[in-house]
Amino acid sequence: MSPKEKNPLAFFHEEPISDRDYTMSEAVAEAKRCLNCRVPQCRNGCPIENEIPQFIHEVAQGNFGAAAEYIYHRSDFPALCGRICPRETQCEGSCVLGKKGKHIEIGKLERFVADLVLDNHVLDDVPSKKCNGTVAIVGSGPAGLAAAQDLARMDYGVTIFESSTQPGGTLTYGIPTFRLHKEYVLREVERLEQLGVTIRYETKVGRDISLDELAEHFDAVFIAVGTMEGWKLGVENDHLSGVIDAAQFLYQVEQVQLGEEPLSKLPVKPGDTVLVVGAGNVAIDAARTALRLKANVKIVYRRGEKNMKCLPSEYEEAKEEGIQFQFYSAPRAVTGTDHVEGLKIEKQKILEDGTMVPTGEFEIVPANKIIAAIGNKPEMDIIQAFGAEATEDGYIESRNIPYGMTSRRGIFAAGDVVHKPKTVVLAMREGKRTAAGIDEYIRAKHMMEEVEKG
Repeated sequence: MSPKEKNPLAFFHEEPISDRDYTMSEAVAEAKRCLNCRVPQCRNGCPIENEIPQFIHEVAQGNFGAAAEYIYHRSDFPALCGRICPRETQCEGSCVLGKKGKHIEIGKLERFVADLVLDNHVLDDVPSKKCNGTVAIVGSGPAGLAAAQDLARMDYGVTIFESSTQPGGTLTYGIPTFRLHKEYVLREVERLEQLGVTIRYETKVGRDISLDELAEHFDAVFIAVGTMEGWKLGVENDHLSGVIDAAQFLYQVEQVQLGEEPLSKLPVKPGDTVLVVGAGNVAIDAARTALRLKANVKIVYRRGEKNMKCLPSEYEEAKEEGIQFQFYSAPRAVTGTDHVEGLKIEKQKILEDGTMVPTGEFEIVPANKIIAAIGNKPEMDIIQAFGAEATEDGYIESRNIPYGMTSRRGIFAAGDVVHKPKTVVLAMREGKRTAAGIDEYIRAKHMMEEVEKG
């Protein structure tokens, strides 16, 4: 795409974020609402136990630098977590003020502080001396980025190998731009590069370079490739043209936004009738994206509204935008000969004990595109290329001492490829824990080398 051509999906970025950022006066006013509880339930609800009351107290006093120090004790990327964490089911969902009124907007306060210190270069780091060893990281998703930052700060030379043209993994290719503007991801990556981290793009381990080569040239290797392969529907005719994987669909949309592919390559066209199967956040993202491509969209889910895995806020926004929902509808077959014509579903009912059972009643829901959003798994060819022990469904097995090491000495793994797809903040947490395990391993390795030289 030439510089003069307007990106056909530029409106994804231009669309106002519904959860807008705070001004300084708004942030201080919100922080002053905090009760500073003796037993902070908000922190108990945070997967990484952020020092939430402490940083909010500092915001209330206007001490933004001190607030940032508290935040960065636990979180490497608060400007991202403050935007995409499922905080309504974590810290904010645990806030005592939410029991009778309005919880503290913890995420918005977190990202306000992070944006302030990042934009004003308050937290500029000293570049890595790269004197303690070298580490290769495969994948630049949340786990890989978190590990890279910690290891660089420990004075390791870190090189990230990324198969795509852009960093971020699911942050870039899995979360639509209308939910997370990508400049926030790039800003974090620029900080990593200032720390001395090197990123080699369009380099796929197993194709362009082998794991054995990495193991030979680096003291340790960290596998953080995520899970980009979607589960098939697992019903008759799910191979038909017009059945689309949700993760791949979102990836292709991002490629169009990057100018790497033309709009015509997208599998969803204006006027299409699209069914999205699933009810997690990826399903909602795929449905809302298809809607913006001017398709008619309905989400089909085998269970009920209260069983949906997506965030309540995402569900409400999807409904407000006009996406339809059909509950208690279990897919049984894709209809059509050469191309999708519809989805055969069997209606479900709930018994008094809560058990869901089929009714024997079937319906054909018409559609010419079906997006499967029922979960993701590791790409098997990549897992096989690593040669580490894996579970039957392809997830790499790792140990606790040193944390994150696989069956191959010096080869570590963490994030979705080990713990299955969960949340960005949990992947970041595992990246940090594995970075500590790598540091422990390399220090012991160098000590043994010195003893042997003895």
